[in-house]
Amino acid sequence: MKKVIMLLIIILPMIACSEETDCCVNADISLDITYLNADGLNLFEIEQGYNASDITVYHKINGEWEVYYKSNLDAPKGITVVDGAHGTYLSLSPSTTLDQNKQSETKIQFSASDSDIIKTEIDQSHSNTSITKVWYNDVLVWETHDAKSMIEIIK
Repeated sequence: MKKVIMLLIIILPMIACSEETDCCVNADISLDITYLNADGLNLFEIEQGYNASDITVYHKINGEWEVYYKSNLDAPKGITVVDGAHGTYLSLSPSTTLDQNKQSETKIQFSASDSDIIKTEIDQSHSNTSITKVWYNDVLVWETHDAKSMIEIIK
């Protein structure tokens, strides 16, 4: 009996992953964004500022904007407002639906008259999924070699 158990312990890990699955993918695709007004005040920390409940996230899929909402996730709207050591910021999970250029588009709608487009270039090689470039409203704001990890947007 001990031999059968030892054999199972050795064989099960070998067959758990097949070439048809992404069993060992390391995904690093969240974006952290601080939103400031022209006076340098954090828009998540002031009255009449931003509130996560008012924000809608859209992913561009096959050329159409689709509302992102997954009720089974901890962050069903694809966003989390985080109170960090340096202030409150938005943590966003951008779309992973890529076009022919390995880029995705995500729209953040703050209100009926205030929305922004985030384009991300995503590398899905070597068992990793990671963002390599970020454009905010068509302006390149981050690349993998940048030392800063937080994107700061003045609105």
